[in-house]
Amino acid sequence: MAGAWNNVKQSAVVHSFLRASVSGDDFGCAITADNKCYTSEGVELTRVTVVGWDLRPVYEKLVKPRGQILDYNTRFSGLTEEDMVGVNTNLRDVQAALLARFSADTILLGHSLDSDLRALRLIHETVVDTAAVFPHRRGLPYKRALRTLMAEHLSKIIQNGGD
Repeated sequence: MAGAWNNVKQSAVVHSFLRASVSGDDFGCAITADNKCYTSEGVELTRVTVVGWDLRPVYEKLVKPRGQILDYNTRFSGLTEEDMVGVNTNLRDVQAALLARFSADTILLGHSLDSDLRALRLIHETVVDTAAVFPHRRGLPYKRALRTLMAEHLSKIIQNGGD
């Protein structure tokens, strides 16, 4: 089986993803969230937030997408056109900052981290994903909404007009 992939060419998509190294200023655990918008290039990252175990912000940046923004997805992101004026941080800047802070051993905690990591174009294997911890009753590909989990387990209302 190991040799079955020898003749398969790697795509540009695989080459453009980055992976954390085993060294770095590891702070143990990070809780990640990101916001995305719809652009002429597809769905792109517009904000990344990382907090530590103590829930204090470790890193937060607005991110200028490559494509022209068509829909700010304000209902979920809370972002507006005015928020993005003057934003010059790009995806590569964010990747460099995160990879300088994380190691392969940093535990990332979040909801639907597959989506977040894909938007960040990062590969990270040490994750706790609430979408997997609290699976949908119908199984994959269905996932329970974060707002539902927050309401049921923490009695918190989120994603209500951009919260």
